[in-house]
Amino acid sequence: MKNKKYMNIPMDKALYNRKTCMAMAEEIAKSDKITGMTLSQLACEIFAHAYVYYNFRFIPKFLKGLKLFKSVYGSVENGVDLEDNGDKLYRRIAYRFIWFLPAFAI
Repeated sequence: MKNKKYMNIPMDKALYNRKTCMAMAEEIAKSDKITGMTLSQLACEIFAHAYVYYNFRFIPKFLKGLKLFKSVYGSVENGVDLEDNGDKLYRRIAYRFIWFLPAFAI
């Protein structure tokens, strides 16, 4: 069986742009760095990580201390971790939902 491929994209403000994320997805797919994901899935996951990272500041302080919010932020603070075949379905649904949210200025 083939080894699963992983990659990390360091967090950067450029990832908070859907066009940039789509271009990165095309580059990743073309270079075969990650397989088993569509361009749309790749772009949505990249953008969603940046969205959460850069919009975490809007979460009220009393919520930031909750385990759920700490966990979500912890999964994005070190960049975007991608792997062959992508994340679980519930995460992919969340990424798709975030793709359509308004992007506030950072």
